[in-house]
Amino acid sequence: MTSSGNSETPDSAPSEDKGLSVSELARRTGVTTATVNYYVRIGVLPQPRKTSRTRAIYPAHFESLIQKIKELQAAGLNLNGIKQVVNGDPSSPLAAAMPAERSSGSSAQPTSTGPIPISEFLGQSGLHDDLYDNLIAAGLIRRPRSAPDGTPSHDRRDLAAARAFARLTAAGIEYPLLERHTEYSPLSKAEALFLAEHLSSATRSTPSTQPANLVSAFDAIRRYLRSLQLDEAYPDWRNPTS
Repeated sequence: MTSSGNSETPDSAPSEDKGLSVSELARRTGVTTATVNYYVRIGVLPQPRKTSRTRAIYPAHFESLIQKIKELQAAGLNLNGIKQVVNGDPSSPLAAAMPAERSSGSSAQPTSTGPIPISEFLGQSGLHDDLYDNLIAAGLIRRPRSAPDGTPSHDRRDLAAARAFARLTAAGIEYPLLERHTEYSPLSKAEALFLAEHLSSATRSTPSTQPANLVSAFDAIRRYLRSLQLDEAYPDWRNPTS
């Protein structure tokens, strides 16, 4: 997504479905449209709803999300940490930093760790039906489980993965490449066993060394080491593209 993709939308009032154009969102929050688009592109903000090839509608609650991003940046948190807060990564101790009012403006954001019915899951993740079906069949997203009321549902971990797949698709990445994640299942298993070894070796228990915090620390190390390898394999990856 680029700033030019939404630039023809006038600085007008929210649309009839109570969404905001990128220019109106930028005006209300005091950031540039390029900044809004960059936050979406790197995953700090969820994908907006596309109404055409060149136009998107941003839910009204994005205004409070951007204000929270600005607050967290002012507090010294980097964008990677902010992404965990905004997306509610259940494995991250930072997720609890997002206040409950985050979801008060829109039902599109889940407010708990409870079951998410399939229809809501698709709306919140941005997955198309066909892509959802393909990811389920490939085992890249778990099959829905029955909620207490018997409704087929997903959980927040499934949602985080689905949003990630939707983001990659929005970048033009075709499904055959996404399906190749199945080829790396042995790598995922090896990493999980390595993480389990870390957790079982921990001998000191403090508020900052609870398992969720250790998982977050492990993930940070793996991301860091992977980024060093990526610097060599694809040196321009840090440069925003238009």
